[in-house]
Amino acid sequence: MRFVVKPDTDKTAKLGSAQTYTELLSIARKTSTKIKDTIYRDSYQDKDETRSRVEDQLAKSYYNKCAYCERLCKADVEHYRPKKGVSEDATHEGYYWLCYEWTNLLPACVKCNRDGGKHTKFPILGTRVNAPIFLPNKNLDLTKSKASKKPLIDEEPLLLHPEVDKPEDFFIFELDPIGEGIRLKGCDKNGRGEKTIEICALNRQELRLERVENVIEPFKSAIESAFVLLSAYSDETVHPIPGQTEQLFL
Repeated sequence: MRFVVKPDTDKTAKLGSAQTYTELLSIARKTSTKIKDTIYRDSYQDKDETRSRVEDQLAKSYYNKCAYCERLCKADVEHYRPKKGVSEDATHEGYYWLCYEWTNLLPACVKCNRDGGKHTKFPILGTRVNAPIFLPNKNLDLTKSKASKKPLIDEEPLLLHPEVDKPEDFFIFELDPIGEGIRLKGCDKNGRGEKTIEICALNRQELRLERVENVIEPFKSAIESAFVLLSAYSDETVHPIPGQTEQLFL
């Protein structure tokens, strides 16, 4: 995971449309309960496959990678705050009013999001927000629906948000004790790093092994290349190439 800046201007036309706001307002006011994936995915067909305009826009900021594990993937459109129910609170109806909120949509691989991963898990340290906030004119207060704004930020989610939190403040790397790659370890006093690792299974085997491939192997290759270059330079110094003696000592 790394810190990401996702511009509001990258939001799809459908997510930002007046029609979508009207539908969202009905959901927030509970006059409708129908959350449409045709809006938060916005699928279309190209010559090879069915794609999503929302995924396309998320991919710009996340470089086609999962927001949690950073694997290159065809991502799900993941709701950071679950839209339909919360595992830790059976009475919570889910953050239904955030179903189309741009800061609540992240790209996530199947394993981080569904297959043994997050699902509807969303533990917090603070007080949970149970309902949307409306303006005096009965419209939805969209500013207070943003992940980085009150009251949502005051929930103190244990799950890190890559557009709000700086992961380097929460994680360190350590070698796996039985030699199976590199593990992530939480290092913050509130346990948010460790809980994020648990929720998204960020120490699953393929990730541990990929960290070796992506971190240690390039470093080893760079060191080996440096020694090869140093050896070549030493050989030329001891046995100068005719006509190049002066250049070696410049």
